[in-house]
Amino acid sequence: MIIEKFNEKKLQKVIHKIISEPSLIRATVSGKRIQIVSPGRLNVHEGPDFLSIAILLEGTLIVGDAEFHKKSSDWFLHSHHNQDSYKSVILHIVMENDASDSFPFEILIIDNNEVKKNLLILDNESVKKPDILSIEELQDYALIRLLRKASEAQKLLNNLSLDNAFLILCKNYLERYFSRRKRPVYSPARLQYILNNITSSQSYHFLEDLASGTSMKISEKMFSLLKIKLADEGASLRREIILNCVLPIAICLADTESRISLFLWFWSTPSLVQYGMLRRRFPDIPQNFLWQQQGMLEYLKEYGGKGSLVADAIREYGFAEVLGFYKIGKSPLEDYKINNHI
Repeated sequence: MIIEKFNEKKLQKVIHKIISEPSLIRATVSGKRIQIVSPGRLNVHEGPDFLSIAILLEGTLIVGDAEFHKKSSDWFLHSHHNQDSYKSVILHIVMENDASDSFPFEILIIDNNEVKKNLLILDNESVKKPDILSIEELQDYALIRLLRKASEAQKLLNNLSLDNAFLILCKNYLERYFSRRKRPVYSPARLQYILNNITSSQSYHFLEDLASGTSMKISEKMFSLLKIKLADEGASLRREIILNCVLPIAICLADTESRISLFLWFWSTPSLVQYGMLRRRFPDIPQNFLWQQQGMLEYLKEYGGKGSLVADAIREYGFAEVLGFYKIGKSPLEDYKINNHI
């Protein structure tokens, strides 16, 4: 297969498919670790190829646009450096880095063999379109859900001690969780017992270790917490507390290395059970990973009311004002580069 014969519009779709795997950690040309947690939306009009892409760059979450070219020198050949519509670009995706010029963003090289393999897959695929607009949008909703919960956790941490913040976050979540159920499995006394003992749990000690900078294998620890009782809860409720309370606080407390591991855990962990409610509502969308389920839950919460672009939704939620590891657009990226001497 000769890739050169394909125009960039055809390759644009292939690249979009390639970067739609949120669990992969790649390396940019400058050697920075990058995880594309949302590939954004394909742009068929003028402007960058991928709108509202979300990347985790060395532990900092950045939202902006991305452009694809066969060669990095095409950026100048197409005069994008002089076009205002491309000032929002935070990532240049190429198949060959042939330019010696400096760029105001990171460059990611996609291997030719990976492109060839996905060209064949794309040509042979016949996918039934789910009722969420796209799997990419599902990733957006999963990311929004995680950041929304992290923002809630950070607000508590800003005003309370770690133990009180964790306790209140768990209390608020459990109240919401059981208020939606017609037949609660847990009695009020049992729930109170769980709350009374939750700051003595291994999950809370994990958060203390994160806050103190203790070195640990994050992924292994997160998996082990799913198996260790917090107090007197079942496996299903424990999973919900880990996802909705422990993980959001952990992301806020984590240093760069630990935050990368936490995001990787979120995007790569298989789902433990299948939600019947989600299967009935979205029969064509798999529940292979936790993030897929979280994306569907967030979609149901909002019914699409926040729009399909992750940047628009995130701006509306105001995450940038709360979360220190979140940045949006070109200017914050430039600040990130300056602060990190890139």
